[in-house]
Amino acid sequence: MKRIAIISVLLLMVSAMAIGQNSNMWAGGSLAFSNENNDGTKGSVFTFMPQLGYIVNDNFTVGGAIGFSSVGTKLNNGDKNTDNTLSIVPFARYSVINLEKISIFAQGELPLHFYSGTNYDGSSKNSQNSIGIAVRPGLSYSFNERWGANLLMPSIFSFITHSNNYSSVNFGINNGYTLQGYLLNTSIGFIYKF
Repeated sequence: MKRIAIISVLLLMVSAMAIGQNSNMWAGGSLAFSNENNDGTKGSVFTFMPQLGYIVNDNFTVGGAIGFSSVGTKLNNGDKNTDNTLSIVPFARYSVINLEKISIFAQGELPLHFYSGTNYDGSSKNSQNSIGIAVRPGLSYSFNERWGANLLMPSIFSFITHSNNYSSVNFGINNGYTLQGYLLNTSIGFIYKF
């Protein structure tokens, strides 16, 4: 499943580059990993989220991301728990403030997540999926005509419904976030315009 997702993303990016000559298209994304050792219990997180976007005008961009995330925990006795997520996230971005190199935007998303993994005893977890709506603030900075960076903060609003019949509504502003925690959960990604 991981290979299929990565191959699909690469094919999508190559196709976009072939048709995107002299267009307003961009490719980018983010890559994150971390390891933690807490009294012998080891934790690891890996996330790969490539994106493709099209600049409609100075204020409006549409695009999508396909990504994979894996969270693993290994106990002292060798038992391991993993949670894997395959994500497809179409989005629309509206720039509220456009300065020369900096843009502040709001991004509306329709996240689709497909979950799987293994339990500590080695058995497979029940697969499930979710769909939702999310609104996230962000900041874009252009280094030059081709290269830029995006800061995408956690959602300030989200509604998510899961295949195992439960829904959740979250307002990030009053969802227990501290300002420091909110900023530390911000993702940074790079983009290339072609």
